[in-house]
Amino acid sequence: MLNLDKNKKYLLACSFGPDSMALFDMLLKAGYIFEVAHVNYHLRKESDYEELCLRNYCKEYDIKLHVFRNKKKIRNNVEAICREIRYDFFAKIYHKNKFDGLLIAHNEDDLIETYLLQKKRKNLVFCFGLSKENIIKGMRVLRPLLDVKKNELLNYCKENEIPYSIDKTNLLPIFERNKIRINVVSKMKEDDRQYVLYNICIENESLHKMIEKVKLCSDQIKELQQLTEIEFAYYLNIKLRNLEIYKPITYKQSIEVGKFLHSEKPNIFLKVAQNEACVYKAYDRLLIEKNEQSFEPFNIEKPCVIDNQVLFADLVKEGEKRNIKENDYPLTIRTYQAGDKTMISDYQVLVRRLFIDWKMPLYLRKRWPLFVNKDNKIVYIPRYRSDFQVSNSPNFYVKECFTLK
Repeated sequence: MLNLDKNKKYLLACSFGPDSMALFDMLLKAGYIFEVAHVNYHLRKESDYEELCLRNYCKEYDIKLHVFRNKKKIRNNVEAICREIRYDFFAKIYHKNKFDGLLIAHNEDDLIETYLLQKKRKNLVFCFGLSKENIIKGMRVLRPLLDVKKNELLNYCKENEIPYSIDKTNLLPIFERNKIRINVVSKMKEDDRQYVLYNICIENESLHKMIEKVKLCSDQIKELQQLTEIEFAYYLNIKLRNLEIYKPITYKQSIEVGKFLHSEKPNIFLKVAQNEACVYKAYDRLLIEKNEQSFEPFNIEKPCVIDNQVLFADLVKEGEKRNIKENDYPLTIRTYQAGDKTMISDYQVLVRRLFIDWKMPLYLRKRWPLFVNKDNKIVYIPRYRSDFQVSNSPNFYVKECFTLK
């Protein structure tokens, strides 16, 4: 039934509910290599007793147990916070012990509930319902019981005398998911279930085709203008995922970002993903960056070769050519500060004005290196050129792969 690899080592997420305990027993009987992870949220008076029972069960069968005992008060947004707590814990254990997969005991009822909840909330999702396998926080997450009904797992526990506990809050209409479970899914006839499962398959096929199309898009404004609003929303979220930012942009927020594509302003930005990222319109390109990407100022005591995450600069060969003199040392390499000025020929100019004239994208202005001498005067600013290509033997360039001239 499980169709897992017996040469792999798995981490089982176990709540001590009937679903995860049934999966626990199946893994034991089939001889899989696994350990167990449990989160005690301390939200119910039964939670300590359930943890104790799971500890005893794991000890009886010599299965290693990892437990996280939450001590923080959770008053609002309970479902989302609990999910973040458990997956952070699972990821810590998973990566530390080099597991090959995280097993979650989601079943067919969970699949249907999730799909109906997604449709009700009009969520922007990458999979309708639940997928057999996906990646969360760098973990390979597997759901081997998605084709098994919840009541079948409950009966399995009873027939095999497997201990479990029922979370009574799941039977109360306090969350939207609970309402769907109680009022809709539990009352479905088999034909109704099969109809919903069929729709999930059809919608996922259509969704995956659209995602594959969007993945092929470049960052060119003209190309992105050809996308529909929903396609553009997925484009943004795919880019965020590539940056390992898992806080999505909603469909409504993506429409606001989409206004960039038609704005007359050539160089603008907007914070997204709960301020963890920025979307930049950089003339003919649309770029998404993690927020506040910059570098800490650093000092150079004498002419030398700089080769770090910011730039490569041979100050021994190139310093004098760039108006950096011996008596300017020690130098400080830092980013732009409001009001910065420098001398061009015999004229003092605002650095901000230079950036504008060079048509430098806003995201680069936050981390473009400025050379400041011991008297706190800016003696050199690398010239930005959008068409720069690193030569075979460069002596001076920013690691953003733009020229210094």
